Amino acid sequence: MRKIALYISIIFLPFLLFAQETNENDKVTSEIKSLIRQHEEDIRDLYNVRSAPQEWIKTDQIDEKILFNVVDRYYRNFNKNVAVIVYTYINDSLQLNLFGKQHKFEELKTQIEKNKLQELIHDVNYLYSSKFSNRAPSLRGSQAKDISANFKELKTSFSELNTILLPEELNLKSVDHIIIVPTFNIATLPFSAFKIGDSYLIDNMSYSIAPNLFELLYSNDKNRVKQGDYYREIEYTWFNALFVANPNYPKNLEWEFPDLPGAEHEVDYVIEKVKPLKFNKLYGKDATKEEVLKNICEYDLLYFATHGISNSKSPMDHSFIVLADNGTEKSYLSLREIMNTRKTCKLKADLVVLSACQTGLGMSHRGGIIGLARAFQIAGANHVLMSLWNINDTETATLMQYFFNELEIAKTLMPHEALRNAILKYKAEVNDDPKYWAAFSIFGVPY
Repeated sequence: MRKIALYISIIFLPFLLFAQETNENDKVTSEIKSLIRQHEEDIRDLYNVRSAPQEWIKTDQIDEKILFNVVDRYYRNFNKNVAVIVYTYINDSLQLNLFGKQHKFEELKTQIEKNKLQELIHDVNYLYSSKFSNRAPSLRGSQAKDISANFKELKTSFSELNTILLPEELNLKSVDHIIIVPTFNIATLPFSAFKIGDSYLIDNMSYSIAPNLFELLYSNDKNRVKQGDYYREIEYTWFNALFVANPNYPKNLEWEFPDLPGAEHEVDYVIEKVKPLKFNKLYGKDATKEEVLKNICEYDLLYFATHGISNSKSPMDHSFIVLADNGTEKSYLSLREIMNTRKTCKLKADLVVLSACQTGLGMSHRGGIIGLARAFQIAGANHVLMSLWNINDTETATLMQYFFNELEIAKTLMPHEALRNAILKYKAEVNDDPKYWAAFSIFGVPY
């Protein structure tokens, strides 16, 4: 009888293993479906806070299989090892889900209070941005803070957050590009300066910030159609561009705006470099809101080299791009106005460059940041190059020049690969301090 029992177990062993694998796959599928539902709830609530119509959210191509298809497409078309990291805050924990090639799926959780997580993020941003506080717009009468007393604490916050967001268990060293799907204010972090092992993340890979999980999945389907089965390279040709630089800043009792003379040189270089077939250049007194909004949906490149203000308490009307003084309060192009252009027309811009301070910041929400970069994306833009803090306008000009030089070379994963190459060149030839090169990131899904 013992031999018969052994024989039967050998016969049925493959079926048992298959059943075990099927059960595991079903469990993963269930977890991913739950993750998608959670992000749908978060993004719908974010749109409610923004007073944005729910029909603007694209959900017609959403299912759990597309997450792996996103990764497979980059590997198949470009031979790039792309990973997707989805951050979700649920049940007093930060949940991290990694989607990699060959259907790799991992889930890690860190128990942390929401306020503690956002405090760590604030500390990291302040660690890098505080050096340039004298170059930022400021409320009249305010004074810059001194970080010398708590520099060690800020560095400790950085190490702690690095471990939470990019744990060693993920084994990311072989990844070429990370797509980050954020929650709360994670999108405001300078991921270029984070560490993978002993190296900066940007030394190992490029990265991008996906507006939300749904935008990532919808864009994957859209890009698949755009690229076709044999698509290999991407080239940028600008047919109609808008450039705004160093407006005559409003003089009021509330804000002081430092002049940015380097911004004009920056834009002049970019115009000469990219040679758009048609463009509109607005400098000084001509850079009014009326002129910027005129035909704004017809431009394929929008370039703002000016100041920006982000308000974390009341972002819709108090986060804005600063334009030329026209004697009224209408000098500011607010987040609400940018987003609401979609009510009359949808932006055609493939790239929006916000070469201004604080344009990547805003109000923290489970569905992500309510800020200027997201406003342009909701209005229709594909990619937004945003800044997390202000750096010297001359330094910004150098980095932007490198970026547009690299756009001609990168060809794949654009414009994210171009930004990475520009940062590496800046690090090697100009300054290797992250305060200068980690301030910029790209909001949008890579091709």
